Amino acid sequence: MAESKLDAGFIEEQKRRLLETKAELERISEGMEQDQRDRAEDQDDQTEHDSGDLSQQIFTREMDATIEGQTDRRLQDVDRALEKIEEGSYGICDDTGEGIPQGRLEAMPEAIRTVEAQQNFERERRPPA
Repeated sequence: MAESKLDAGFIEEQKRRLLETKAELERISEGMEQDQRDRAEDQDDQTEHDSGDLSQQIFTREMDATIEGQTDRRLQDVDRALEKIEEGSYGICDDTGEGIPQGRLEAMPEAIRTVEAQQNFERERRPPA
């Protein structure tokens, strides 16, 4: 495995940024859960639904599911990046063991893979068309 060549000050700043991102993602997730509960209560109160209302409800649920999935995946990456800081492996790709460029980490502190490894990961995860 490669050794991280990042200085301690940079890693400490990234940790601060990751903790802020984690708190924000958790707030988003909690807000979405509350919105879903509120919508469920509102929908229970309605006795008649027209097709426009039903279409809007379906669209909203699908959008919420998409955002929730993206938030959960990003939160997992943030948690993994924080683990890597504690392990001393921050800045090292989880898949290849190569160093992640500092510029990538500056732009995306939760990056746990190089760009190439991330592209491969997403390609493998994507269902066939």
